[in-house]
Amino acid sequence: MNRIFRITTVFLLLVQFGFSQSADWKFRYEYVKTNPQEVDVFMDITIPKDFHMYSFDQGPGGPIAAEVQFVVPAGVKKIGGLQSLTKPREYFDDIFGITARDFGGKITWKQRFYVGTSDAFKITGKYSYQLCQDDGMCINPLPEKFSVSIPAPTLPKKQVDTAKSVVSQVDIPLKTMTTDTIAASDSLTQGAASTEPESIPSEFDDSTAGMSLLWIFIFGFLGGLLAFLTPCVFPMVPMTVSMFIKRSKQKAVRDVSLYGISIVGIYVVLGLLITVVFGVDALNKMSTSPLFNIAFFAIFLLFAISFFGAFELVLPSSWVNFMDKKADTSSGFASIFFMAFTLVLVSFSCTAMIIGTLLVQSVVSGSLLGPFMGMLGFSIALALPFVVFAFVPSLITTLGKSGGWLQSVKVTLGFIELGFALKFISKADLVAGWGILPRDLFLAIWIILLVLLGLYILKKIKLSHDDDSTTVSTPRFLLAMAIFSFALYLVPGMFGAPLKSLSGYLPPMSTQSLDLYTPTLYSQSSNSATSPSLKQAKKYADEFHCPHNIDCFFDYEEGMAYAKEVNKPVLLDFTGKGCENCRKIEMNVWSNPQVLKMLHNDYVVISLYVDARTPLDKKLVRTEQYGGKEYDITTVGEHWSMFMMQNYGGLMQPYYVLLSPDGKRLAKPITYTEAQSIEFYTKFLQGGIEAMKK
Repeated sequence: MNRIFRITTVFLLLVQFGFSQSADWKFRYEYVKTNPQEVDVFMDITIPKDFHMYSFDQGPGGPIAAEVQFVVPAGVKKIGGLQSLTKPREYFDDIFGITARDFGGKITWKQRFYVGTSDAFKITGKYSYQLCQDDGMCINPLPEKFSVSIPAPTLPKKQVDTAKSVVSQVDIPLKTMTTDTIAASDSLTQGAASTEPESIPSEFDDSTAGMSLLWIFIFGFLGGLLAFLTPCVFPMVPMTVSMFIKRSKQKAVRDVSLYGISIVGIYVVLGLLITVVFGVDALNKMSTSPLFNIAFFAIFLLFAISFFGAFELVLPSSWVNFMDKKADTSSGFASIFFMAFTLVLVSFSCTAMIIGTLLVQSVVSGSLLGPFMGMLGFSIALALPFVVFAFVPSLITTLGKSGGWLQSVKVTLGFIELGFALKFISKADLVAGWGILPRDLFLAIWIILLVLLGLYILKKIKLSHDDDSTTVSTPRFLLAMAIFSFALYLVPGMFGAPLKSLSGYLPPMSTQSLDLYTPTLYSQSSNSATSPSLKQAKKYADEFHCPHNIDCFFDYEEGMAYAKEVNKPVLLDFTGKGCENCRKIEMNVWSNPQVLKMLHNDYVVISLYVDARTPLDKKLVRTEQYGGKEYDITTVGEHWSMFMMQNYGGLMQPYYVLLSPDGKRLAKPITYTEAQSIEFYTKFLQGGIEAMKK
């Protein structure tokens, strides 16, 4: 009995903790000192400990971004977009396959307005956001209203000072006020004028952005080593090194060091120019732009065709001749620098593809230093062999001879380039919602490319520039084995296998048009589609999808009506499009054969998306009171959020409830923490079935 009491107490505390969490938003204003006709509205946001909130400029296709909607009177206009004075955390999200941007702790955002009126005015609107724990539940509070009363631009300084003194004594969190309280206290709480805060550091001191930069550097370094093995660079090593070793030892050490530094400097400057010209915000937006991704798909496709020998992409010969001449006629550091620049230009046809891939990946990272770190890693790896061989010339004898293998490296890069190109067109397809490249078709193309590459490595396929040799070396044979093994690993994915190790690189499972994997895990005999409910078009079926071919309902009333027809228990799944932890449960727990069998055969699954912004049926649009606040219910997500708050006391995702067909609870609901265990989730579902029988 004591054990049951303790479990119940812990559960209730967990639910109370999860349901009570929300961010504290406070709005204030300040007129711009240099222009009395411009005013800044600041949002000081306090995020609960151990939670993070996704940025307003979070790219599509991932977690739900925060949103602030402003309603301004005549004569007042927004200047630019919303700005963050707090640096977000940036990291690659494996679940959604995008670069995520989020905040923790105390943050400040700002929106500037032009004031074209001499009267006092009010800026109103509403804000919405998603809170998630790093390894726990997500919460999608309903959108809340705000109101900021701003005096006329010509307000005497004395009155402004008075407002300041009052605010210092009155500090009411916005989230605790009713709509009427906000209106009554605007003149007190929203009139604060203070100096604009400097960029406030986020609570995420251990930001994963640093790790992202490290991986970009490593990716660049590997790209530089690969570029060294191309036919444009490798043959230049003996010739370049011989020029240095002919000089005195002291001068050779100095010159080869300058040569390596020059190569690094040229590529690093290129990375910095990319950042300076476009800016980090533009780069982050470009990474999710369909036009951007289509453009790079076309560029990568062009490079791949060039690597296959159809044509050669080279810079104008006049550029190379000019640099070569400068290297011959100059002396000292200038001569060494122009030698390095000549190498960069001559190797363009081979290195441009690698550099392009590297720059795109660094752009997608959204980090200010991404292009810089990528080019730094690339240039160090490219310059290092020249420096090492110049310092130890005897090592040159260990280099293999230039020959047909260099052409094989180039063609292999062409196949890799096609794989990258497919990733870009897939991202454009996902963002734009065209649906032209589902997951199974994506995998089919990758498998074909891998098989062709394996056959090429084994010399079963030859291109016009390849030699006539038919002998396959041991390294080639082992490489071909690895390629064919990887292709074989991808085959089940075409039929619905999750391929969890590649989830961040493939289109999401919801795009899978051919799924023969899931049906092998369960029997459909007990879930025949003879019911009138299943014959009808399901509500919101075009908007939402259920994983693993589970026949979900997306409307509570519709799902409960079907449960009564078939007399089965209901799994009520409170989920969200941007709920990362919901996807983890679906991928890691729902995919378990025993769990999946029960979801298919023994339960009616009703998935309610609390973050969906699909417009609600007009007859359901309404205004409701809850917890002393007034909410406008205009979207499907708001409708189910209010449903959850009214019936289960709060908001959290994922949240699983077992119900009988007449709406009675069969077991205590569970959250993400409990649902992570396959054993626990299995017992949870089995308990519901047993309770239904009783």
